[in-house]
Amino acid sequence: MGFPSLGEHAQWALLVQLLAITALAHAAGAGVRRLGQPAVIGHLLAGVLLGPSVLGLLWSDGARLMIPQERLLGAPLNAVAWLGAAFLLLLTGLDTDLNAVRRLGRPTLLIGAGAVLLPFAAGLALALALPASFAGARAGDAAFVLLVAVSLSISSIPVVARILSELGFMQADFGRMILAVALASDALGWLALAAVTVASGPSAGIGALAAPLAGLVLLTAAVLLAGPRLVDAVLTRLPRRGTPVGDGATGTAGATGAGGHGELLTAVVLVLLLAVAAQAAGSDGLLGAFAAGVLIGRSPHHRSRLRAQLEPVTLTVLAPVFFAVAGLRMDLTALGGPGTLLWAAGYLAVAVGCKIAGAYGGARLAGLPSRQGLAVAVGLNCRGAIEVVVASVGLSAGVLSERGYTVIVLMALITTVMTGPLLRAVVPRAAVPRAAVPSAVVPSAAGAGRGGGPGDSEAATGLATPDVPARPPSR
Repeated sequence: MGFPSLGEHAQWALLVQLLAITALAHAAGAGVRRLGQPAVIGHLLAGVLLGPSVLGLLWSDGARLMIPQERLLGAPLNAVAWLGAAFLLLLTGLDTDLNAVRRLGRPTLLIGAGAVLLPFAAGLALALALPASFAGARAGDAAFVLLVAVSLSISSIPVVARILSELGFMQADFGRMILAVALASDALGWLALAAVTVASGPSAGIGALAAPLAGLVLLTAAVLLAGPRLVDAVLTRLPRRGTPVGDGATGTAGATGAGGHGELLTAVVLVLLLAVAAQAAGSDGLLGAFAAGVLIGRSPHHRSRLRAQLEPVTLTVLAPVFFAVAGLRMDLTALGGPGTLLWAAGYLAVAVGCKIAGAYGGARLAGLPSRQGLAVAVGLNCRGAIEVVVASVGLSAGVLSERGYTVIVLMALITTVMTGPLLRAVVPRAAVPRAAVPSAVVPSAAGAGRGGGPGDSEAATGLATPDVPARPPSR
């Protein structure tokens, strides 16, 4: 039996798709950055422009090339997009430190409870009221309701970290609280999303769900208990420096050999291994990619060199392709149906209102000043990249229809665009006193973007909280 391969037309179609997506995504990303928005907004908009909402109306033949009806022509691009999502979640997992919640103490726990529980409860109620046209063909009641609740309760670590860094708030007290709460909510959201994919399986009975749920629990337990030791054992055996590769006869040193990429190889193998295990357990493979990042990030032997190896290809090629493909799947014309636009506006209003009200209420209960509490609430309202991943998982699992998917991604776009301007309005840098806080959560360049490394701004500002004592800034 011969190994199947793409025909010449399919190869040509993939190259055209990647060329158009990569060029337009980076051009749009550069454009929105000039407007003070994160590049992910431009990447999504590039997909919308190339999809049925714009190109489909202007040039139907071109739109059919970008979104082909034949599975053989669309599968390779979807595979590249999946890799983009997987490695983006790997980078996000590297920054996930759930101990930050404990280190920042009571305010973070109260804010987290308000920012997650109120939107989650509102999502459960909203899902029961939404039209059936928002649900996918394979959506059971439990899977659809749970996915809507998850979509309202999570935040986006990579995007909000970048916004905070560009505004100079990365080391502010409220900035650290935003990141700590978002880390915890995203971790809980991924566990809930795993339950969504299990519930969307072909069997709907309680007995039929027992096996995949048990497999998911066993996989989670194995990752948490045995995973750190295995990852540490592998990372400790990696060479410290790459082996020079060059002319063996002359001994001329050349490029770094495989020894210098041991962390990268470990990360790729772990992502694929856990993705296969998560898929076999009945969940989505992307959960395995996130778990791989968490495991490597928790290791004391985790080296920053891994990030330097992962970021160029992920943030330059794979992640933009993923977000652009997510935009391609949006069909804004679907919002023109009877009452659909009103439902979309209601979805956005509930998402924004419940997230800000819950986070602000938790901040006030914790004794934070009103301005700082509002800043925390505004930051946690940013849905961004992680929301797009959740919607993509829901669409591929058949839990969401194209209409429901479009509404959720549109909500992610709007809440992300809102975050920067609202933070500037709530916390004007010139009017806020400078404060330093104990180190807790400092996402790296993966989350912060260009110029977004920790401690890169002498003008980082914040408002002191009663639970985190200020200390003189080190020089």
